[in-house]
Amino acid sequence: MKLSPPPPRGAAIAPRRYAETTTPGFTNPNGQTVIASTGAPSTTRDRQCIYHLRCTRCRHDYGCNGLDIKGRLCPSCQRGAEGEPLRDGNQPGLFE
Repeated sequence: MKLSPPPPRGAAIAPRRYAETTTPGFTNPNGQTVIASTGAPSTTRDRQCIYHLRCTRCRHDYGCNGLDIKGRLCPSCQRGAEGEPLRDGNQPGLFE
């Protein structure tokens, strides 16, 4: 068994990358595309923000927290759960 030496003390830590699923343009297997982050806090999950999603099938726009994007279904044409309200983190109701 070959062991590698430990990293040198004070070695730079790789910068934290954002999850691919929250990147604008990401489309999940169900055809839901991330448009942008609204910056508004999620109403269903602590420490999550709301992302603007659009269905590629029916073009329905809705909000979703970052943890649920990967398996999300459209609330309009795929019988998915109702989306979170689309609003800007600084101006509640901006997208409604």
